Amino acid sequence: MERDEAGTFERLRAGRKELFEPEIARHHGQIFKLMGDGMLAEFGSVVDAVECAVSLQRGLAERNVAVPEDQRIRVRIGINLGEVIVEGEDRYGEGVNVAARLEGLAEPGGICVSGRVQEDAQGKLDIDFEDIGEQKLKNIARPVRAFRVRLDAKAAPALAGWRRGLFAALALMILLTVGALWTGLGSEWKFLSILRSGDQFTKSAEVGTKPAIAILPFVNHSDDSAREHFADGLTQDVINALGRFSALTVMSWNAVFPYKARPASPEEIGRGLAVSYLVEGSVRQTGDRVLVIAQLVDTRQGRVLWSARFEEALADVFTLQDNIVTHIVRVLAIRVTQIEQNRVFAKPTENLAAYDYVLRARPALQRPTHANNVEARALLRRAIELDPNYAAAYAALAETYHIASSMGWAESPTAFLSRAEELAIKALRLDDSEVRARIILGHIHLFHQRYNQAEAEIERAITINPNDAHGLAGRGTILLWLGQTDAAIEALEQAQRIDPDLNAIDRFALSLAYYLKRRYDAAIEQAELNLRTTAGANFSRILLAAAYAQHNRTEDAARVVTMIRRIDPTFDPQEFGTKFLSSDDLEHLRDGLRKARLYPVTGNLPPAERMTR
Repeated sequence: MERDEAGTFERLRAGRKELFEPEIARHHGQIFKLMGDGMLAEFGSVVDAVECAVSLQRGLAERNVAVPEDQRIRVRIGINLGEVIVEGEDRYGEGVNVAARLEGLAEPGGICVSGRVQEDAQGKLDIDFEDIGEQKLKNIARPVRAFRVRLDAKAAPALAGWRRGLFAALALMILLTVGALWTGLGSEWKFLSILRSGDQFTKSAEVGTKPAIAILPFVNHSDDSAREHFADGLTQDVINALGRFSALTVMSWNAVFPYKARPASPEEIGRGLAVSYLVEGSVRQTGDRVLVIAQLVDTRQGRVLWSARFEEALADVFTLQDNIVTHIVRVLAIRVTQIEQNRVFAKPTENLAAYDYVLRARPALQRPTHANNVEARALLRRAIELDPNYAAAYAALAETYHIASSMGWAESPTAFLSRAEELAIKALRLDDSEVRARIILGHIHLFHQRYNQAEAEIERAITINPNDAHGLAGRGTILLWLGQTDAAIEALEQAQRIDPDLNAIDRFALSLAYYLKRRYDAAIEQAELNLRTTAGANFSRILLAAAYAQHNRTEDAARVVTMIRRIDPTFDPQEFGTKFLSSDDLEHLRDGLRKARLYPVTGNLPPAERMTR
């Protein structure tokens, strides 16, 4: 700048217009802020961000070849995955701060990423990462594991080695920063996107006169950080218990989880989740006793309506849960029927160790991977050994088999599905109010096209817990396969209001329902969301290709088709959807696949198409 201010500025401007803006757009990014010689941009996935960063650095290197050494412009890039706060068009928070520090660790012309980014991108791009160890970053209390991207390795433009299946670890919204570039990532992007979307889902979370309430994750104040699962488990059990009251709307664990490590005012949480009340508190476990401090807050006025301190022997943890629920219900003046009371306050097990094993297994059901699915199965079998009459343990074990079958982790998916059905039936014999067992049975009946039985199980589950998002979404999926598309969308959107983090199967159903109603923008949004959050969701990629084609986004459709053929060269489009869709809906889907040119040149291509090509 000192030697040639005008020339330097022009080269910066040209680089941004000719390289950065087109390349970021090509990788589905969006620039949010320009900051002198830096910028802030947001991407849909970790892979897109890293791939874009590599393309930018290589593009700059090519542009510099013909430029004298003292006139070359080099940038540093930092990429992080973390929580951010959304305010208008800006982003704040530790996730952004870490990214800014990572950018400073990068060499000129280089890329530095956090350990979470490396973990998500490893194996999905043909590049290498160099571990530079844990780094103490300015104004960041905890050390951050950092990696440099090896730009001398060949980078492939597409994914490789993705795991097949329906569920996988979350891929999140990334903010890439270049030069002075900051990069942050919303660890719960689906929640942030709801805040930005005009609250199209959250505004109607409080239905009719039913009070809407959110139970925030209890803070673990125990000396042993390993007891974190106990605090989370207690929170989830209070959510589940309150959810069984038909007079309340209760937000799911996935909806409140973003606030676990993110400080926010009651008013902000109330606006974000569209709730009038929230419960916050802490858990301290010392020896054989548990202390819980909790309070109920009116989010509209910021007033504390009730606060209490509960202390019980660890063996009486269920009494502690019941006390918390009873006080909340009493303060909200909810009219509780005797049936609901009996259902809510039934003690699940007398064996505390068995309960602890179930708590340890729960995270694997919420964010399943192959390894933790196997581990959860072992923990749940141990719980059943300790208490052979523990219905919730059988239901959770059934879910591990169902997930493994759906994810393609089972040598015999049919055998795993049969085992899941046996365990769910066993759970219901022990406790016919076990909601998750009924939902699993409903999905298994649906897979076997036993629609009446599937509908009956799901409706029983919803009767028991009107706030169970899995049950509401299951209702929507069944209605979709029954050809009641409008009703399916209504049920699935209701589930999404309570739980923004729908599982891959239910989100696919919502995307397909939008497609069948020719709401292609909405179908594309849900399909893209599934692909960002579920690594093996190739079924959403197929639907995305059809939706792009119907929406006249030809280049996007072609890109997705290339990916589909790379991931599954044997894919037969004529088989996709044939098991469930009506003839008219199936023809509409196939029309999109034909427009996307997903049909092979020979073989399955319709005769007229085959002749013209």
